[in-house]
Amino acid sequence: MRCLRQAALRLLIMSQTPITVTYSLEEVLSQINQKLDKLQEDVTEIKIGQVKLEGKLGTLETELKGEIKVLEMEIQGISKRLDTQEFINRSVVVGFVLAISAGAVKLFFPNFPN
Repeated sequence: MRCLRQAALRLLIMSQTPITVTYSLEEVLSQINQKLDKLQEDVTEIKIGQVKLEGKLGTLETELKGEIKVLEMEIQGISKRLDTQEFINRSVVVGFVLAISAGAVKLFFPNFPN
């Protein structure tokens, strides 16, 4: 149908004589109805696909929330271990400072305790 229109348009432009093309109204309406039916089928398929995707997204969202909670718990555990490690490191540094101070006192004042 589109080809006929294009051909008719070309002939009209080339010859400048009016051309009358007649179509059966019944034929045109049946073609329109077929196209509308096809479009309706496509829309229905798209809607079904969208519902399936929404279901999958809901499942993924639930799984991600669970994994996020697990990660938060692991981060809290790591944070507690890090706090403990920092306390131990501070204690070791304080011990080193005291040992070096005691060594310096002993070096510069050998008879200090007396």
